[in-house]
Amino acid sequence: MYTLGIDLHKKSSLWILIDEQRTELFKESVLVHPKDISIALKKIHVPLEKIQVAIEPVCGFRWVTQLLEEAGMNVHIAHPRKVQLIAESTKKNDTEDAKTLANLLQSGFFPEARKASEEIYKLRLLLRERTFIVRLRTSVKNQLHGIATTQGLHHIKSGNPLHKKGKEGIMASDNFVLKELHHLNETLETRIMPFDEKLQEEVKKYPTASILMTIPGVGIVTALTIVAEVDDFKRFPTGEKLTRFAGLVPRERSSGGVIKHGSITREGSAPLRTALVESAMRIRKDNAPELYAFVARLTPITGAKKARVALARKLLVIMWKMVTTNTVYNPKILSFPNTTKVSELEARTDA
Repeated sequence: MYTLGIDLHKKSSLWILIDEQRTELFKESVLVHPKDISIALKKIHVPLEKIQVAIEPVCGFRWVTQLLEEAGMNVHIAHPRKVQLIAESTKKNDTEDAKTLANLLQSGFFPEARKASEEIYKLRLLLRERTFIVRLRTSVKNQLHGIATTQGLHHIKSGNPLHKKGKEGIMASDNFVLKELHHLNETLETRIMPFDEKLQEEVKKYPTASILMTIPGVGIVTALTIVAEVDDFKRFPTGEKLTRFAGLVPRERSSGGVIKHGSITREGSAPLRTALVESAMRIRKDNAPELYAFVARLTPITGAKKARVALARKLLVIMWKMVTTNTVYNPKILSFPNTTKVSELEARTDA
């Protein structure tokens, strides 16, 4: 078996091919373009189907790996946070990076990341672009509020520049910036709508999302975000393993036999953590008293913020239990087991 290490960048890449004795057989600087990659593959004088490839998931890696796989190669994606030898290398250059990737894979110490399916990749892209537009709209709204307040428009009629009477006050003013921000806000509102309509269609494809939506405070966007970022819940042997993947476990520092816990690791998917924390923030006494009681008990000890993060972690463990046992949410699941099967769940379409 031969191993090809590829140090990939936006416009160029460095390829190094080694054999089982780690002898360098091929070294080439290759432009990141389909034509140049095809030329480079033709220069390799060993059967391509006998080559395993080590590559990091950086810009453009999906279409590059697709080309390599179509050529017959077995591609392995490096876990970006765990390939620390590259970041810590004293000789930091493309050649050393490519060699390190090849040697790690050849020696069996390659920290491999899971490659999302094309379906999950497209779902992630859909959700992340929606998030981008929503955040942009929020920024515009904040600007609108701020300028309207300095202009005294918060006193006009309804008092809210984003409500009907407030908008009328803006349009009646001679403030060019306010009017443009108002138009931009309305444009962004209309651009979010197609995303939401698409998500209404997508949620029907994922039974896991329907299970998650039985939890109070979890709607379509949150459920699909969790599905897209976790992908396969059953690949985690326990809920605790999943919380580590989400970066929701505290850091541990050991000194003199004493273990101290710090802030959460924040490793893994940021969109996943955000979705879980926002779900925890939507838990109230009236919609989930049993979960609210958990937060209320912790808050005097840890503070409100840490209590919500703890609830987010607990929610993820509950979600893992629900999905892996094919059951819907029930307060009894907090003490396990839960016996309400998904077959008993009526179709839900609320967001």
